[in-house]
Amino acid sequence: MRIVYFEPLSRAWERMKHILWRPFDLAKWLVLGFSCWLAGLADSAGGGGWKWIADENDFPGRHNLYSGRGSYEEIGEALIWLPLIFIIIMAVAAIFLLLLWLSSRAKMIYLDNVVHNRAQIVEPWNRLRTLGNSLFLWRVGFAVVSGLIVLVLLLIFFAPAATFSFSEALSGLSYAAMIFGIIIMICFGFVAAFVALMLEAFVIPIMYKFDLKATEAWSYLLPWLKARPWQFVLYAIFVFALVFAFVCLFALACVLTCCIVALPYVGTVILLPFYVTYRIFSLEFLAQFDPNFDVFTPAEIPAETE
Repeated sequence: MRIVYFEPLSRAWERMKHILWRPFDLAKWLVLGFSCWLAGLADSAGGGGWKWIADENDFPGRHNLYSGRGSYEEIGEALIWLPLIFIIIMAVAAIFLLLLWLSSRAKMIYLDNVVHNRAQIVEPWNRLRTLGNSLFLWRVGFAVVSGLIVLVLLLIFFAPAATFSFSEALSGLSYAAMIFGIIIMICFGFVAAFVALMLEAFVIPIMYKFDLKATEAWSYLLPWLKARPWQFVLYAIFVFALVFAFVCLFALACVLTCCIVALPYVGTVILLPFYVTYRIFSLEFLAQFDPNFDVFTPAEIPAETE
């Protein structure tokens, strides 16, 4: 099986021109752009502690650690802010979940519009409700697990580092622990980004194609990931290069349009050809592994790969 990268991109560009330019329909652009904008709502979402660790005399609260009654007064003042902090955290979490839910539902709508060369919101919103909710639940679980892993890494590598900084004899170990922790977190970030890319590029189309829940769609993709891992890794690198080129183009467009393309929704509509091409590209790439993965034609559910 020969897996290529530029040919699917070329076919995606041709499909995009057929969808957006043949013929040109402003109303279609606006509605399709709206579904694309909604789909990306939740996709875009440490500093001063270094000095505290470098200078143990400036470590927060150190000079008051055994200062008697003053420290207890400060603790009491801090406790007063706890309810407000809790409310803020809950509000942020609620907004995040709302955006994640809207984005998950809209990703199915946007894909449906691209596949069928149309621009609708209400009808696919209702028809693809189950798939969108399944995607939402999987993304929530992924966000929770990722957050817990990051928290554990922080506790393992950074909390001990802060404690070690009290001792000059262990300051070197403190820095070593932080550096190692940063390396581990960067590696985890790459893994999490790769999983998110596979979800967006391939799992969502498989869900849509075969009417599967998110976990079931992953079970169909994983055998291909295990059988041909380097093709998917190269796909991720290729996408990274495309994103880098797009960011450069976006920065230039911001300068030329006085940041109009950076406006929410407006910029999505203006740059819609690139977004549509990118969405189709993953569909064309996935179809190379098995004709049954082609979302543009009806097919049976593929058999699992050994």
